[in-house]
Amino acid sequence: MNRLESRALARSLAPLPEESLPGFLLRLACRLERSPARIGKLCGLSTMHRRLPADYLLTLPPQPAATLGEATRLSSAEAQGLTLAGSGLASTYAPLRTTRLDQGRNHAAARRRWAINLSSRFCPQCLAGNGSPVQDALGGAWKLRWHLPVVFACTKHATLLSSACPQCGNLANRPPGTERSGLLMQRAAIGLHPAQCRQPLDSARSATTESHRCCGARLDRSPSKAPMMTPEELDRVLALQLRIERNLFTGPSHRTKNDPYFFLDLVAVAHLIKCSWPLGAPLVGSARLCSLIDSHATVIARQLDLAHDRGERSSSPWPAPDDPAQCAALLVAAAQVLSHRDEGDAEFRDRVHPLARTALERLTPNQAAGFRRMDFSPVLARALARKFNGFYRAGGHRGSSLRTPSRECVFRIEHVSALLPTASAALHFTPLQERLGPLTNWNIRHLRRATSLKLAEMAAGGTWSECAEALGIPWATAQQSLRVLKQVLDPTKSRAEFDRSVERIACDLDSDPQRIDYAKRRRALHSWRLSEAAWSELSDGLNTFSGAPTSPSPAAATVLVWAQVTQGDYLHSPVLRDLRASGGDTKYVVASLNQVLRAACRRKGEKALLADRLGHFASRLALVCDQTRGSQLITDAVLAEQHVQGREEEGATWWLGVR
Repeated sequence: MNRLESRALARSLAPLPEESLPGFLLRLACRLERSPARIGKLCGLSTMHRRLPADYLLTLPPQPAATLGEATRLSSAEAQGLTLAGSGLASTYAPLRTTRLDQGRNHAAARRRWAINLSSRFCPQCLAGNGSPVQDALGGAWKLRWHLPVVFACTKHATLLSSACPQCGNLANRPPGTERSGLLMQRAAIGLHPAQCRQPLDSARSATTESHRCCGARLDRSPSKAPMMTPEELDRVLALQLRIERNLFTGPSHRTKNDPYFFLDLVAVAHLIKCSWPLGAPLVGSARLCSLIDSHATVIARQLDLAHDRGERSSSPWPAPDDPAQCAALLVAAAQVLSHRDEGDAEFRDRVHPLARTALERLTPNQAAGFRRMDFSPVLARALARKFNGFYRAGGHRGSSLRTPSRECVFRIEHVSALLPTASAALHFTPLQERLGPLTNWNIRHLRRATSLKLAEMAAGGTWSECAEALGIPWATAQQSLRVLKQVLDPTKSRAEFDRSVERIACDLDSDPQRIDYAKRRRALHSWRLSEAAWSELSDGLNTFSGAPTSPSPAAATVLVWAQVTQGDYLHSPVLRDLRASGGDTKYVVASLNQVLRAACRRKGEKALLADRLGHFASRLALVCDQTRGSQLITDAVLAEQHVQGREEEGATWWLGVR
């Protein structure tokens, strides 16, 4: 740009509150009696062919922003304030926050995400101005908020916005045919008022000498659009618009904490309603609002059904309705559904899941996958999750992106053991066992393991295979437990009783002020092995051990202590895992520890006495694990230090549990 073009304009304007960059250029062009294209070039905004890039509505690159400020005598903040990013709306409106319109990206994708409308809606009364001399001459501001799909009403004038010219019926800034979208239409036209319609006339589209003939209707003088709804329905619409504005604008006058998922959930449920329509009609509670949704959603539903039946691709169902009344009705219905979130996960799921099931069955596989990849709040994600065998349907698919905890928990996954403690199982599963009848010890063990997996899913989300990995349970073992659970539980009453039992256990964990960090214990004992000195003292006085391969041994004692401290399955202990990895035989160690366990149940003999000593030792070792810091491993040195402290406190070798 040469020096002549980079100098300040002879006259400029002060931006109006919330004014958009295209609106500012229209007012400036009208005042200087030049075309918007010429003003854009003088302000450093034009690119090839004098285009005014639509990207500049979102944000201005540094160089164009600096040139615009120099030419119009605006500060950098004032120049950027004409954009969605500079005004702060891009940070408060979640669908817009991650949208990029630079580098020639597809603007249609932004529309599908409800991020932006390049064609602005408008309030005729706002465009008419506030009666000041400058606004009487040039009109009021084209507001940035009108470019957001969730803005459908003017709360100042208590009316719905307009989107189309009352004379030609076209949208305010959407080009006809396949013309590429830009910041402004008819940018080369001179002499138009900022509030005049810039749509080309049909006769001008084929003309060669009158290419700038426009509709020219005054949008600020057109009557406000009829509400098309009762006063009560309009009140509901305006109340939602006020709530949306509280989430869009932050400052001293808006002290409500911004919900980061407010817009994401609102848009997601709106998709479910229109794609499952008319299933959600009874949830709306208004015949007129239902009629407005029907006029938009029926066409989409019909296209989806036809494409599904014929195996064809359908047009995208995602963009927001162009008509503000339809958009308002759809969002009011979505807000009505979301108002039940506080009723609890189960109740909210009962309302949302039928909509989701119908919508996802109607969508093509690619469209359904695209919906599942959208961001939701944890509450909505739990309501949308499909279940299989009591777990999220994603459970068997390791590539699933579902990571939302299935419950709002106080406890964390670190507080979940690989096997539910027997005391907790006995306390909470009695009603279930009465319903199922006698269970084998192995079935009860599978029940305890499946419960731990469910608790992990509640606390951390993810698939059951990921929960199993976090708890140190082999994938095949977890799968077998879930298979057994499916076999012993019928799909109705027993399944419901199992869910209630797990919920009671979760409530106990939530209310327990002394929750055990089992993950810390597993890390601390990852490489721990019972020393020969400790084994010698533990087995002191037990003279009947024959020394056979299956007799109690330090390895078997290590496994039993590890299982008690971590509440894990002894078959998955580090000792047996390392034996398998090295190609060793685990049968003698397993036979040895099984003898000790059986003796402990009978409470007779020296093996029962050994089991009792190991139990005391495990209790003391658990305390040591809980007191370790960071990634400290349990070694003889650590135990010796605790041993010295124990002698000072009790005068006994409490670290070994020998009384």
